[in-house]
Amino acid sequence: MKHKPKTKRSFTEKIGYKFFPTLMLHKKSEALPLTLNWRRIFILPTKPGLFFAFVTLLMLIASLNFNNNMGLMMTFLLFGLAQVSLYRVFFNLRNLTITQVEAKPVFLGKKAQFHIKLRADEDKFDICLQQNTFHDCLIKLPAEKIAHLNCQIQTFQRGWITCGKVKIFSSFPFGLFQAWIWTNFDSKCLVYPTPEDSPPPLPLHAISDGKTAVFSQGEDFHGLKPYQAGDALRLIAWKRTAQTGELISREFQQTRGDKLVLDFNQIQLNDIEQKLSRLTAWVIIAQHQQVDYCLKLPHFNSGFGYSNKHYLKCLKALALYGVGT
Repeated sequence: MKHKPKTKRSFTEKIGYKFFPTLMLHKKSEALPLTLNWRRIFILPTKPGLFFAFVTLLMLIASLNFNNNMGLMMTFLLFGLAQVSLYRVFFNLRNLTITQVEAKPVFLGKKAQFHIKLRADEDKFDICLQQNTFHDCLIKLPAEKIAHLNCQIQTFQRGWITCGKVKIFSSFPFGLFQAWIWTNFDSKCLVYPTPEDSPPPLPLHAISDGKTAVFSQGEDFHGLKPYQAGDALRLIAWKRTAQTGELISREFQQTRGDKLVLDFNQIQLNDIEQKLSRLTAWVIIAQHQQVDYCLKLPHFNSGFGYSNKHYLKCLKALALYGVGT
């Protein structure tokens, strides 16, 4: 059984959670658009920042001890540089607006891709995102432009998954300090069941009108055609492929049924997920072959069709079967 990865905290987060646990709490979910203001932004030194402070402090002590004016000048210059870095990292996140979070449906086992759209009134630099172990950065966000960060989440079950807790941070310009916020998004991604790898042929023994149609699966050989993505390897005509140097697939013909019914209760499998996986594969094949099909689940009947809207409706019903809406 797969387990979700644990969230790894950075050095600055560990300091925050240890000494300021109340301030580090974040809301359950937030509405969009979301503009980051000074109340939301946390700033703590990074490991290089603490080392920088330690070295600068040693320089100050040594310069005072030996009354070295050049050393004092260099020390105060470095202190000024650190102060500028502190202000700059804060203003680099301030007034950053998260306008939208969207994701397209994926099949179980694939990674859900959430696109987080950002906008700012002035140029922003080195804006990064972290979600569990995933990390993505935006080198530059031009003023008044829309850019996006990607958040990938591994899928472990079908149905709806949310983007969840996300960290947006920056260490610009020198990496001495890190400014960040934690936020939660309500945006969801629909996860379809995994299609069965080698499903049996479509149950095309439905009502027939005697018309003939060409399919990738059937009884009588019809002819050859150029290979298309999704064609099974067993359909490739290897001799013809060797002669032409291009992949060639075989076509079959059979009597086309007026109505193809994909019925959940007619599948002779005990496991529900295996049934859904086979139905998903059949829906994909039927849509590819433009077969007029109907998906029947307990308490769901898609009706007949083969439009893209009908296809997405069937996949959504399979994804949400038994898990709610």
